Amino acid sequence: MVGNNDYKNDDRVKISKPLKKAIERAKRTKLKVGLIATLLFVVSLGIFFAVIFSEDKDGSSTFSNLSIAQDGNQSNVSDVANLDVNSLNGKNGDEQSLPDSTATSNTTPNITSNATSNDFNVDIASTEGLQTSFEDIIVISTDVVDNSNGSTNLSSPTNSSNSTSSKDVAVKPIDSNSQNQTNQAAEDKDVSDNDLAKNSTSISLGSSSIDASKYLFVSAFGVSIFDAPGGKALDTLKYASYVQKLDETKFGTETFTKVAYRKPDGKIIGWVRSTFLSNSLKPIAGSGYEDISFEPVSKTFGRVSDVRGIYLTRTSVNTKEKIANWISFAQKTNLNAFVIDVKDDDGLMLFTTSAAAKFVPKANEDAFYSKEEMKSVVSELKAAGIYVIARIVAFKDPSYARAHMDRAIVYKDTGNPYMGIYKVPWASAYDKQLWEYNVSVAKEAAEVGFDEIQYDYVRFPELTEYDRNRVNLRKTGDDSFAECIQKFLIYSKKELAPYNVPLAADVFGLVSTAVDDLGIGQYWEAISNVVDYICPMVYPSHYANGSFGLSIPDQFPYETVYRSVLDGVRRNCNIPTPARIRPWIQSFNATWVKGHITYDENAIRKEIKALKDLGINEYMLWNASNKYVQMWYD
Repeated sequence: MVGNNDYKNDDRVKISKPLKKAIERAKRTKLKVGLIATLLFVVSLGIFFAVIFSEDKDGSSTFSNLSIAQDGNQSNVSDVANLDVNSLNGKNGDEQSLPDSTATSNTTPNITSNATSNDFNVDIASTEGLQTSFEDIIVISTDVVDNSNGSTNLSSPTNSSNSTSSKDVAVKPIDSNSQNQTNQAAEDKDVSDNDLAKNSTSISLGSSSIDASKYLFVSAFGVSIFDAPGGKALDTLKYASYVQKLDETKFGTETFTKVAYRKPDGKIIGWVRSTFLSNSLKPIAGSGYEDISFEPVSKTFGRVSDVRGIYLTRTSVNTKEKIANWISFAQKTNLNAFVIDVKDDDGLMLFTTSAAAKFVPKANEDAFYSKEEMKSVVSELKAAGIYVIARIVAFKDPSYARAHMDRAIVYKDTGNPYMGIYKVPWASAYDKQLWEYNVSVAKEAAEVGFDEIQYDYVRFPELTEYDRNRVNLRKTGDDSFAECIQKFLIYSKKELAPYNVPLAADVFGLVSTAVDDLGIGQYWEAISNVVDYICPMVYPSHYANGSFGLSIPDQFPYETVYRSVLDGVRRNCNIPTPARIRPWIQSFNATWVKGHITYDENAIRKEIKALKDLGINEYMLWNASNKYVQMWYD
């Protein structure tokens, strides 16, 4: 028994047993209440963030696997650009004969203006019947961003990224009329040629119309479009997609915007949370797109609707005998078009031109024909059923740059010419005199009978951020790269209008995927809206390993070409006057690619089938040495 003194030293109040039991019960009850309150708080917090940051397919709140800021913008553009499919593509031996090592920061421009990493990943956007996940990303860098925890709203054909087999991965074709539907956007509109002449900005969108001045841009990932505010989800919009604003309303505490947009299989009109839309490309692609024109442009299409062409150098057609051999080859293989160098990668002329005599006399020195002789050659080709396309290398013109070093791109500190990865001096696309020169050559090509003008290297060089700060680009105004290239094409289109020849532009394959101009001035909508044919260069060998979930894209000609062109088909749907898509495909062996395959008849047929499954029935084959497979092209 404790004595009084011990009790006092214990410094405690003596309580009865019943009171002790009551206190213990109270403690247990308080603990349970606290646990329940904590659990309710965590659940409520999770629901709150799910509603704010993500939308699933049916419009209910779920946790997003992608980090999206509250304003609807992606949180880190340098990590996930949410583009679609294409890599930085080029031509073997000429326009970008680059192995996939070109994906390093030394040669690949930043994809977005705020990019801080050399990593660049692209996911494939949704389309009915074709689904993908983040394992089907395209990697344009030596370091792969880990998106294993993220997913798009679609699932893709199951492709193992570690597969080394060249067996085709099943990809369900979209509507075979996609190209026709897309490229007839100008044909099925309610706008006449007279309206175009008045600079109208409206085209038909079924029963609605697209007004270029009302374009909005999707500024977040995984954005749902609903049949009504707070209603059922109809579709998921791609990041950076163009939509037309039709209306706006309040629903509870949120604002919803009614939008319309086209898909290859038709139009969709619905409601989108306004917070996920931007009236400018700036939060998506950075500055430099404010003056991009979306005024409708009257289109001119060639006398041959489905081109099956091959590229030929100046020296491949420099004698009557060679020309006869090529005609014979075309007749045996069902080819119907030749893309012939008129001004080549060195800036040299196929035939003597007044333009070269005025601007670069040396460019005429190695010409093979006079103007009259060239007329005879073109007439012979046409008589044999050949559609004749004049390839004009626009801004990679070392002959012009050497003749006009005061206009060439030079280093600010030394005055030495910028040589770039091709080790030749570059002219500047800002040079209006060079614009005149290129268009003058194009006019003379039309005068001797060429059916079509095709610009290659219609871009700025691939400048790293470091080099861009070091060089003098000869910029005189405020135009960005993208604005400059579009204005050159608009100028060309207007100048060539009296000649009634189509204008085509070759672009990097990635242009159909990128949300910006790749740092070279090639922005898909800006180019496609102006020219008659847009020609993405989609060579499987030019995609980094792992692109589209393919271990070695060169081994998968069908899948790579299909996914490369798909974005262009989609993006054309929402342009007032889109160009027809006529891709360049691979017809060479990429010996620099480890694990490459032989591009024989089987591989080429897979590329062609990919295009046909997208509704595209024309293409051009690239081989810098002009060594083509003898097969029946269809």
